[in-house]
Amino acid sequence: MNRFTSAITHIGKAVWKHTSAAIAVVLIILALIIGYSIGKPTPQNSDDDGAAIVTNVDSSSEPQMYTCSMHPSVRLPDPDAKCPICFMDLIPVTEDAGEGNERRLVLTESAAQMSQIETAKVGRFFPTAEVRLYGRLTYDETSVARITSYFPGRLDRLFVNYIGVPVAKGDHLAEMYSPTLLAAFDELRQARIALDDITTSSEIIRNSTHLTLDAAREKLRLFGLTEKQIADAESGNNVTDRLTVYSPIAGIVTHLAAREGDYVETGSPIATVADLSRLWLDMEAYESQLPLLRWGQPVTFTVEAHPGKRFEGRISFIEPIVDDRTRTAAVRVAVDNTNRQLKPGMFATATVRPRVAVGGAVVSDELAGRWVGPMHPTVVKDGPGQCDICDMDLVTAESLGVVGDPALVTEPLVIPRTAALLTGKRAVVYVKVPDTEKPTYEVREVALGPRAGDFYIINSGLDEGEDVVVNGAFRIDSAMQIAAKPSMMSPGGGGGGTGHQHGGHVAGMAMPESASIVPESFLFSLKPVYAAYLDAQESLASDDLGGFVQAAADLRTALDFVEEIGLVGEPLGTWRRAAAKLRSDRTITTIEDARTRFETLSKAVISLQQQFGHKGSETWHVAYCPMAFDNKGAEWLQRGTTINNPYFGASMLRCGEIRRAHAPLNESSTQPATQPTGESMNDATREGHDHE
Repeated sequence: MNRFTSAITHIGKAVWKHTSAAIAVVLIILALIIGYSIGKPTPQNSDDDGAAIVTNVDSSSEPQMYTCSMHPSVRLPDPDAKCPICFMDLIPVTEDAGEGNERRLVLTESAAQMSQIETAKVGRFFPTAEVRLYGRLTYDETSVARITSYFPGRLDRLFVNYIGVPVAKGDHLAEMYSPTLLAAFDELRQARIALDDITTSSEIIRNSTHLTLDAAREKLRLFGLTEKQIADAESGNNVTDRLTVYSPIAGIVTHLAAREGDYVETGSPIATVADLSRLWLDMEAYESQLPLLRWGQPVTFTVEAHPGKRFEGRISFIEPIVDDRTRTAAVRVAVDNTNRQLKPGMFATATVRPRVAVGGAVVSDELAGRWVGPMHPTVVKDGPGQCDICDMDLVTAESLGVVGDPALVTEPLVIPRTAALLTGKRAVVYVKVPDTEKPTYEVREVALGPRAGDFYIINSGLDEGEDVVVNGAFRIDSAMQIAAKPSMMSPGGGGGGTGHQHGGHVAGMAMPESASIVPESFLFSLKPVYAAYLDAQESLASDDLGGFVQAAADLRTALDFVEEIGLVGEPLGTWRRAAAKLRSDRTITTIEDARTRFETLSKAVISLQQQFGHKGSETWHVAYCPMAFDNKGAEWLQRGTTINNPYFGASMLRCGEIRRAHAPLNESSTQPATQPTGESMNDATREGHDHE
């Protein structure tokens, strides 16, 4: 038995020895086969249609890499892929993007088509700007008559006994009883009788009697009587002891100052009548808008009462002084209201469209060859004559200086606004190079004049007839950045593949937190917002609730004039979040409510200051009071370094400390210099907790 077991064990060991060797050989052969299949060249495969799919393409063929125009650091081989950052379509990366010229970019026809590049010619014409104003309709003050008493008496009857009564010229308004008037009637009759009964031949006595009669007539004329009333009184036909008062103009009774039975003295008002066939539209224009406004310019406006209908008028007055507080000047438009569709008190949205010439000059030839009233410019006629209001001789519009000299007006070079890429005060456009085999574009730095509607005036850098890119310029600019060539963000070139800089340092310029290049028009339109906020802060520091309420109303008005055009991305989001906090119209009835509301305003304004800075000449400071709102603490923005605490007012006016300083934007940068106070500020500028 033991011998049999030993034999079986020996046979098993021999079999396992040979089997393991065979397995090892098989594994080695499999490894060789796999290595060969991986290392050999890939053969061409055919699809179902028999078309060859080439996996290795020669570097001289169509581009293999695709990038995003907004994020050039993205490089993907799939032309149908989307940018993983912004999900835009990708554009091809070309290796011949310059043809040896560092300011030019050469694209293939397919790349230009994918980028949807469109061009327009540089033209020469008068572009039309657009100035938007807001105001309210009111009475034409030259067409308002106040009916007053020319003598003391009692209003026995008042025919116009409610506001809104329509009256025609010559309609009776009231009947008055006056002993003074009755005495004047007797004087007139006695003077008439004396003249009729005179028998003397003395010329002196006759002349004296005539003069007495004329004086009696003139007295009644000064009392407001008509010629017929005087004649009736003189002849004795006027047997009544009451006098009828007539309306001197046609219109609507807008005010009643007396009631039937009242006793009035000489000069006391009785009623006011306004002719509503002519109205005024009173508006406020910011100082940045004033250079585009001229007397006589046509104005179109709309009112909510007549949606879709446009009304017209002409600018008849521009206030020569700018209000120090609101930085606005009054603008008045004369409006024809013959059909009575418009009513005083209606709010209106108006638009002025001036034509702009070289240098930003306004083409003001609307009144060329017309005749105007020198004191009443609403009176405009085609020929000489007299003013309908004051009877003065009309003068030519040219003599009043409201018509420009056509010899001094030149049509400017103009490009569509979408052609210009702006970075602060620097602007570039891309010009299509003519007579090239492939689409070629050249970056050109230009000097922009004022913007006029959808166009920019070009001061230098372009010639008439050149083709500028109006759509797809950002894609071209990104390709220039990829190729490390001069571009919008990199005037000297370099930095390819870095993409658009949305924050951080751009061209060596220090940026505040979350800063970005913003349009100049937006920065200037923020000035009234800051001004209204600072008025609110100073009002609360003075415990002036009425001043705060007025400043808050001015702030809401200023928000409507902020220009968002050109503001995108995070700056736009910052502005809209701040505007939502600033726009609240909650009724404020106590100083405590005002201070609670002011904390929200402060947070919004400080965020605007940190993001955009401010235009002007003053350095503003962020101050902090740790005791505000039950020791929770609160910040605010103020002028100067002396603490003016809006949360406590006179009770703790100097409680707080200066935390940061915000210098105004300088001329070479659109970014503010924000300086933490800390150690860098003189200790004398830091206010402690003086509770006295």
